[in-house]
Amino acid sequence: MAIEIGNIPAFDQTPSKGLGLALPFKSSATSGSDSVFKINYTSADQVKFNMINWFLTNKGERMFNPNFGGNLSSFLFEQSGPLVLENIKKSIEDDIGLVFPMVNLKEVMVTQNPDGYSINIKVFYSVFSSVDQFIELNISL
Repeated sequence: MAIEIGNIPAFDQTPSKGLGLALPFKSSATSGSDSVFKINYTSADQVKFNMINWFLTNKGERMFNPNFGGNLSSFLFEQSGPLVLENIKKSIEDDIGLVFPMVNLKEVMVTQNPDGYSINIKVFYSVFSSVDQFIELNISL
């Protein structure tokens, strides 16, 4: 029986090369440092911040890439209930597979807060067969 070894992206083999900026944009400049912003050095960290950016963007907002975005604002004026939560979950599961092919989606949980004015979204995933990670968002409706 063959043993499957996970793919290691070429960028992760030289962690001294920055792949992108981390969110939120905070200045981490210290004396003698060339960097003004916090930089991601692994592809797993960069994918996490790309997914956060994807959730915060609506479709049509990005120039030359009109299909990019989680489009969560389209659910803003829907009647709250289990059907809407299921639609949000299905939309996230379908779109993440298309936009982020390197992400192995484990679970998406969409729950409504008891106050009824916000929802919590938790996305559990792994990138390139790495350690499991998750993103948690609290969105006010």
